[in-house]
Order: sequence, then C-alpha cells, then structure tokens
Amino acid sequence: MSTEVTNEEPVLVLDDKKYVISDLSDTAKYIVGNLNNLSMKLQNNQMEGDQLRMAQEGLTARLKEEVEKVPEESEEVIVEEE
Repeated sequence: MSTEVTNEEPVLVLDDKKYVISDLSDTAKYIVGNLNNLSMKLQNNQMEGDQLRMAQEGLTARLKEEVEKVPEESEEVIVEEE
C-alpha cells in the first residue's frame, strides 16, 4: 500500500490499483490514516534502533579502551578468581 499525490488529489495505490482517497468511505480513509501513521512510527523506530545500536557500539569500544589501559604503578588491580 502506498499513497501518492497527483496534481489533483491524493491517490491510494493498493494491489496495483489506484483509488482517489476522497472517494473512499470514511472507514477506508481512517484505515489509510492509521496505516500511514504506523509506517511513520516504524520508520522512526528503525532510526531510533539504529541510534541505540550505534551508541552501544561506541560504548563497547570505549569500554575496551578502558579495560585495556595499563594501570599506573600506584593503582592496584584486584582480580578475583572463582
């Protein structure tokens, strides 16, 4: 499903058929609006997920740097063995 705007009116494309949105029933218009809203939310969630993954990768890289640092002589490193 997609919508496109022609020079005249917005058109719904569904299963390769075009429907003028203003000709649809109120229920169909409501469903189209909901589907468009869901598409936007999915796109936003995808972007947010990408941002979270990038932040996680950055923090993991930073953690690796921190744990690989050679401790200064004055610092004592305690390693507990189980």
